[in-house]
Amino acid sequence: MKKTKSNLDELQELKLLKIEHNGCWLAFWGLLAVILTQIAIGNDSKQDLSGEWIVFMCLALYLTVGCIRNGIWDRKLKPNFKNNIMASSIAAVVMGILWFIISYRNYHKLVGSIATGVIMFFSIEILCFLALTLTSKIYKKRLKKLEDDSEDE
Repeated sequence: MKKTKSNLDELQELKLLKIEHNGCWLAFWGLLAVILTQIAIGNDSKQDLSGEWIVFMCLALYLTVGCIRNGIWDRKLKPNFKNNIMASSIAAVVMGILWFIISYRNYHKLVGSIATGVIMFFSIEILCFLALTLTSKIYKKRLKKLEDDSEDE
């Protein structure tokens, strides 16, 4: 396929990239919000969530692989223990509250719902922390390789 010349100047290209960037993150967080809302209100069958889940996971995988492949972690955060714990805690709190709501909605048992929320909190905390730690190790290894390759040239 033949590439055509862009009709945009450099400033317009940068603005377009920013628009696309914001649109991508709006889609990512919007899909997550829709999935969590559907789960919380009880509209959580596989048929109802499968489309959003597939798009969300494809977008998450694409962003993760693309960033790591290019040696990018985040604009502001570093891949360290403190940030991994903070991000894991935020995810764990959100999921703990969500599972508390789901359990209470389904069974109307306060103590059981609190226990469900606490169990989910700790489970998500551990799993997210492990995933972030593993991903940050892969990122650091890839960044070192990219830096070594650029020094060899």
